[in-house]
Amino acid sequence: MQAQSEEPSDLASAEVRWYFGVFVVWEAQRRFERSGEPVRLGPRSFDLLLQLIKRAGEFVGKDDLLATVWGGVVVEEASVRVHMSTLRKALGEPGESDECKEWISNVPLRGYRFNGRVRREAPGIPARPAAPLADPGFTPLPVRLTELVGREADVASVLEALDTHRLVTIVGTGGIGKTRLAIHAAESHQHRHGAEIAFVDLSSLISQDHVLGTLARAVGVPADLPDIVGAITQRLMARAVLLLIDNCEHVVDSLALPIAGLLSVLPGLRILATSREALRVTGEYVFRLPALAIPDAEQISLTQALHWPSVELLVERAKAAGAGAGAFDESHGPLLAQITRQVDGIPLAIELVAARLGVQPVVDLARRLDDHMRLYAFSRAALARHRTLAAALDWSIALLSDTELRLFRWLSVFRGRFDVEAALGVSAGGMDAEVAFDALISLVNKSLVFFDSNDAVAPYKLLDTTRSYAAALLAQSDERPALLRRHAVLMRDLMKAAAAELSDLTEQAWAGRYAHRLDDVRFALEVCLTQQPDAKMAASLVTASAPLWFHLAQVVEYRDRVSAALALVDRQPTRDTETATWLNTALVSALLHTGRSTPELGAAADQALAGALAVKIPVLELQARWGRCTHDMFRGEYSAALDQAHTLMAAARSWSDPAALNLAHRVMAMANHFCGHFDVARMHSEASVRVGGGLGHARANMVGVNAIVAAKAMLSRTLWVQGETARALEEASDAVDRAQAAGKSVSLCSALYGACPVALWAGELELAAQWIHLMTDEARRKGLVGWLRYAEWFSQGLQLGIAPDRDLYVREVAGQLATYDAPHREMLATFCIDWVDDEMIERVSRGESPWVAAEVWRAAGWRAEQNAAPDEADTFYLRATETARQQGAVAWEKRAALARVRRPGARPVHR
Repeated sequence: MQAQSEEPSDLASAEVRWYFGVFVVWEAQRRFERSGEPVRLGPRSFDLLLQLIKRAGEFVGKDDLLATVWGGVVVEEASVRVHMSTLRKALGEPGESDECKEWISNVPLRGYRFNGRVRREAPGIPARPAAPLADPGFTPLPVRLTELVGREADVASVLEALDTHRLVTIVGTGGIGKTRLAIHAAESHQHRHGAEIAFVDLSSLISQDHVLGTLARAVGVPADLPDIVGAITQRLMARAVLLLIDNCEHVVDSLALPIAGLLSVLPGLRILATSREALRVTGEYVFRLPALAIPDAEQISLTQALHWPSVELLVERAKAAGAGAGAFDESHGPLLAQITRQVDGIPLAIELVAARLGVQPVVDLARRLDDHMRLYAFSRAALARHRTLAAALDWSIALLSDTELRLFRWLSVFRGRFDVEAALGVSAGGMDAEVAFDALISLVNKSLVFFDSNDAVAPYKLLDTTRSYAAALLAQSDERPALLRRHAVLMRDLMKAAAAELSDLTEQAWAGRYAHRLDDVRFALEVCLTQQPDAKMAASLVTASAPLWFHLAQVVEYRDRVSAALALVDRQPTRDTETATWLNTALVSALLHTGRSTPELGAAADQALAGALAVKIPVLELQARWGRCTHDMFRGEYSAALDQAHTLMAAARSWSDPAALNLAHRVMAMANHFCGHFDVARMHSEASVRVGGGLGHARANMVGVNAIVAAKAMLSRTLWVQGETARALEEASDAVDRAQAAGKSVSLCSALYGACPVALWAGELELAAQWIHLMTDEARRKGLVGWLRYAEWFSQGLQLGIAPDRDLYVREVAGQLATYDAPHREMLATFCIDWVDDEMIERVSRGESPWVAAEVWRAAGWRAEQNAAPDEADTFYLRATETARQQGAVAWEKRAALARVRRPGARPVHR
């Protein structure tokens, strides 16, 4: 019934093996075996075991273990206790020949001691094949913490189905073991075929609207793109991939269509799903998972009973829960068979019962369970197996202490994984922290809370069936409103802490610490917005969680949440100007990142600024003026933007806040650049670089753009226009390098916003292509639609130099000019003289688009020249030269002068 041992590997002869009892620890391979069979331990638990056996017989203090196992990571001492509990469960009880009563002892104030006799060997051994490299963008399969018992035939059936069908759904009731079987089958499929695997967990979703986004994130695609299915298709194209989509039953209606679409265009894609009902997609193969087989005879010996998978699972889990080697003898066969029949062979029910066998004799347990299950035999309210599972859960709950039961109910507020601190957070005020921690460990030991020792961030979770049961208990109590409020407060405080760490962590590290909170934040917001409307809390949570939504490329959803919170605030009987202003500034930020300038964006910017001035809070005024100014620049209203920039600078100077001053310098640099005041723009960019050191991702920097990177990006553009090509390229490269080193997507896009046009203007097409592709990929990967539009503009400039038929391409783009907004047409005017139309000339004539005025007059001269009007052409060329000279735009002046010198009849060199 047990999985076969893997062949040992052929590592160097220095491989060290540690032996004790029936166990072997392979140090270099990080492999742990019991009687030749692999035992799965998380990395922390493995390191704890290794440290203890290396110093067998000695007491090892908590400080030593924390320093060695968690070196460089700040964790609570409770982490040692949690992993030690897992380790003891994996080791079980020593045998009679092991010469100790327990493998690990704990003596207060002294530490932990390994009591077994340990033997060390370092022979040469044959080598083990390396696992295939995983795509870092794919969500990996959960690590299996226990072996699959009694499902060999089911695994074989699923694998056979996957060989002949591209969509296989494992269907069964809750607690039947669908997820565990699917993970095992996926691993085996990968071993056989070398396919890549991505894991999609839908259990924590509170709305069908989140299905596509969750699917996208599992394969490394941003969830905010307009065509998510198209982006997933592009990501998986020409790849052999198995998607394991877990817990589909509550979102079947939203899942079927995208699954069918992906399978129709991706021949290398296979999908293995788990659900309580079929997906009803064409070509689906439904594998209905039965319960574990139960003994068909009442009088049966233990040896005979262990041939039945249900009994084998019961005994194995009982031993893991602490039942000693002598807990069962041959006479217990009928009782064990009876227990498995009482719970209908349902694995989750068996595990709940087995958890009690570590502390309760089998005879007593069988009698009490029989009495309890008889009460459910007459119920007609649910299907038989549902009644059985409910009965098993009820029985397990009845054995909990009052403290354990309360915590079990309270933990149901978590939609996803959680850590010790979060568990203690929802119990704060209602339970002492130490009491709550002990109750949590007890719930883990009783299999009511799942613990993943491989997860160093949030190792606890309630399985879907158990969470639903606990949530029902909470709903029946009078505690639910207070618990939901406590959960919302916890999420808000966690998001504030997360925002404070933005400048200290890379994006990957930050995501590893906080990304799993998304569904809990969603749930808390849903409660505050609809179930228990609380405008203040909803506003506080939505503004605090901004970095999470931006990082996970869920800005469109975030925008909608901000709008909903704003509507709730506006419905309150008393006007709360400050709260509304915070939400309007958040809405401006979201709108700026999700598309073009719109009336909604203008209204939000106006309301944010008016509110900030009314409440007189400096940081609000700073953000509101930044939003208003940025909105004006997005629209090409540069004079209005400059007015806001001047006001912002005056205010920032009065606040004595370096972050505010840095942002004001950057805004002044950008506004002056687009107003054609290049000397002033350069001065402010350089000032921003000087004061930007150490600011990182301060709140005044809005959504996390690195201060120095943003300043250098604008500086590089200004330097090139001023004729300093070498230094412009140097500053652009430095900005890109800094952003890549920091690992921040928004900062990288900001750097490339400056770097890409500089490379194009300088004729460095190879470098431009590299940077434009980088910006495009990064913006798409993170769903940064606002930045993606700029990458598309720059790509048009790049195509000008590499298109097979340049003239055709010029005509194609020229035919689309009327559909572009002013900032887009301004950028195109700097790439090609034929990409200037009458409307653009009229705009410059009115004093608008001043930063490209010289280029537009040059284009007007070129058009006059083509129309055989040399005097008119000369006038326009002279106007271009004079405009550039007045602005200090040396590059534009050179272009205009060269165009005038080379007429008549000759096409300008720079088109």
